[in-house]
Amino acid sequence: METLGKQQLRTRETQARLLDAAEKVFVRDGYEAAQLDAIAAAAGRSKGAVYTHFKSKEDLFLALFENRTRAYVERLVARLKQCRTQKESMDAFRDFFMELLEDKAWPILTMEFKLFALRHPEWKKRFRKAFELAKGPRWEADEEGIFGPLSGEEKMDNELAIVALGPILSGLILESHFEPGLLSERGLQRILGRIFDALFPLRGTE
Repeated sequence: METLGKQQLRTRETQARLLDAAEKVFVRDGYEAAQLDAIAAAAGRSKGAVYTHFKSKEDLFLALFENRTRAYVERLVARLKQCRTQKESMDAFRDFFMELLEDKAWPILTMEFKLFALRHPEWKKRFRKAFELAKGPRWEADEEGIFGPLSGEEKMDNELAIVALGPILSGLILESHFEPGLLSERGLQRILGRIFDALFPLRGTE
């Protein structure tokens, strides 16, 4: 078990506070308008502390993306480890995505990340690499545990479905801010559940 010294603990605490503050400011102001002064103030730290831990606003933005993505992947993998059958794994995968409806900040951040990558092509590869690293080397085995053995064509269709599910989820949550009556929490769950089941028709097989 890793034992951390006081300095390491302070460093981790400061980084965590800065990332939490950055998320709030980026969601509230958008990437372009967000200021490091505001992030530092929200974290209860100086602007100098931001530069001690992150090279630039871009670096902080990338770190936030990596941190959030890694946390989600680790949560999913931990849940899958408890499953004993393919059906249990698929149900866990479905439940995981349904629970993402509770995170109202992530769709806004995702939109900011993608707009930033489009406007700054030199960062696009770094964001993609960060996402791949966050998935980790176990994802291929976890994927087979969820969906079972797939042919080359089935695997390609499956990857397309996985890629599509994230933007669909984000779009629905964003739209719920404009249509709260129709896209209520219950409405979102119903439509996302139907979309998930349509994208992954192998659900429930052994």
